[in-house]
Amino acid sequence: MNHSGKNTRIQIYLVIVGILGLSIALSYSPSSDVFAQSDTINNNSTGNVNLQPNINAESIFNTKTMTLGNNVKNLVILIPNEGHHAAGEDNEARFLDQHFVPENAMINTGTTVQWFNGDAGHERTIEVKDPSGNAVFNTGEIIDSQASQHFTFSNPGVYNYEAEGDPGVTMTGSVTVEDIQSPVTSSSGSLASTTTSNSTSNIDTVGILMVPTQDIDEYISQITDAGITVDNTYDFKDLRGGQEGTGDTQTLIVWTTGGKDLGEAISSLSELSTDLPYS
Repeated sequence: MNHSGKNTRIQIYLVIVGILGLSIALSYSPSSDVFAQSDTINNNSTGNVNLQPNINAESIFNTKTMTLGNNVKNLVILIPNEGHHAAGEDNEARFLDQHFVPENAMINTGTTVQWFNGDAGHERTIEVKDPSGNAVFNTGEIIDSQASQHFTFSNPGVYNYEAEGDPGVTMTGSVTVEDIQSPVTSSSGSLASTTTSNSTSNIDTVGILMVPTQDIDEYISQITDAGITVDNTYDFKDLRGGQEGTGDTQTLIVWTTGGKDLGEAISSLSELSTDLPYS
């Protein structure tokens, strides 16, 4: 018997088996990528616990979004003056590129919302639709410098709402209801410590107001004298490019209260809004 020939065949066989084994192992090596992809999906999960409250006026201006915390019970959304005009008009009539401020609100389940009509000389009626597209609330007519009836968002989901503006213009906004885990606190650079004695820990109401920057000190004084906290502000060049009486720069004011009757706060803001030089 030729043992050397047999040994050679065995060696060749073992080499072939080794190569096949290596090939099989290599063919399964991408499984690590599969697990990595799964981890990435999990890591990118948009769980409610990741929502971070943000009531910074500059952020609201740039992103059109405000995120409240689980300590906020009331939100007052601003209908800005001239927000009912269409975008891109030859003679731009709007002050900023938002129908509502914030145009997108992220709120905690159970938060109550009102709309404050800062659109001088115009009445607005807002209809709110639930995530299925069914109408669930209608404000009725809101006259200028007044707030609407309130609506409490008790169920999670995205609620779209709208109001009719100029002919052919529909003003739109949204409220996203989540189970937010964190409280909102005063923004960085808050004026709260110098304007009122309200603690940042007892904020239960947040709202927005727009005023001409040229008289900002007077407006802040009126707001704080009413026991309302000016949390933070943001000055911006308005789209109109300047108008007599209002100047070319406007200020968004984020105001807050804690433990104060909301009706009293709205009444004070209504008086201020009525005297603003918008038309």
